[in-house]
Parts: sequence; structure tokens; C-alpha cells
Amino acid sequence: MQEPTVADMSITDEHIVVATKTKISVICQELSVNPSNAVLVKKGSEILGVVTAKDIFLKMSEGINATKVKVDKMMRINILSIRGDTPLSKGLDVMSSTNPDAIIVTDENDEFIGYFSTRDYREATRKLEAHQLMSARLQRSKKAITEKVQEEDSGGDLLDLLLGGNDDEQEEIEVPSMISLD
Repeated sequence: MQEPTVADMSITDEHIVVATKTKISVICQELSVNPSNAVLVKKGSEILGVVTAKDIFLKMSEGINATKVKVDKMMRINILSIRGDTPLSKGLDVMSSTNPDAIIVTDENDEFIGYFSTRDYREATRKLEAHQLMSARLQRSKKAITEKVQEEDSGGDLLDLLLGGNDDEQEEIEVPSMISLD
């Protein structure tokens, strides 16, 4: 059973991408629809920073006029770039140890393919735990079946082994019926 990857998460939602010279007032219009979205700031093909509604409110409380400021003056720049084909366990380890402002997901050519949100992080930990639990169960089942086959070396098929039908002499069991046809 193959471990899920970072790109298996829902990385195409919960964000918008804007150019570096976009005014905060334009972003506020977008965030009014969904205030939990992250605003990724892009120059060319590179993601340079991130701004959230919380960042905008903080700057406004400091007296900055949001109608005049451009996003590149307000963005946070600690961006972690992680490849989409990275196994989820390794990706989560890197994410938790670096504590970035934002996590972007790239393809094999380092092209942006998505944003890994905090919601994705929570979902990923649940998905990874479920994967590890299922893998452990499959491993135990495989081991038990292998041991049973080696122990009995009966030559019977796997279905007989799993259902416990190895006995050649089985009694026919009469099942009582509620309906009489006499």
C-alpha cells in the first residue's frame, strides 16, 4: 500500500494568486467573499509571499491605509516550497520543523501547482494516521496468512484457508425451516 503524497491533498483551493503590485483594496474585495483564503503573491512564475486577512487587519490597526498600499509591502516571505510527489509523512515532518508563513506545492519542474493550507495539514495528519493503521493491519494479516499456510501446508486454496474450509469431511447441517410444505 503506497503512502499518500502532498499533492493528494486538496491544494487547489483556499487561496488566490495575485501580482506583486496588486493593491490591498482589490484583495479585500476577494477576501470579503472568503476571508479564510490566503493571498499568494506571485512575480513571474515564482511565489514570493503570502498575505491573509489577519495580516491586513493588523497593518490597518497600525495606521496603514489599505486603499493605497500594494500587496508586496505587506506580504510575509517565509515560503516553504515542497514537491507534490513528496510522501505525506516526510512532507509533514518538514512542515512542522520549519514553521513557514505559507507552504506551496510544486511539480517536478518547480512550477506552482497549489497551496497547502492549515486545513490541509490537519486533514493530512488524519489521512496519514489512517494510512499507517491500514498498512499495519494489512501487514499483520499477511503475516498471519503466511504463518497459517506454512503451518498447514495443505495445498488448499486461499479462500478455503480464509474461510476455514480445509476439512474434507464436512457434515451437512440441517437448517430448521419455519415453513412446512407437507
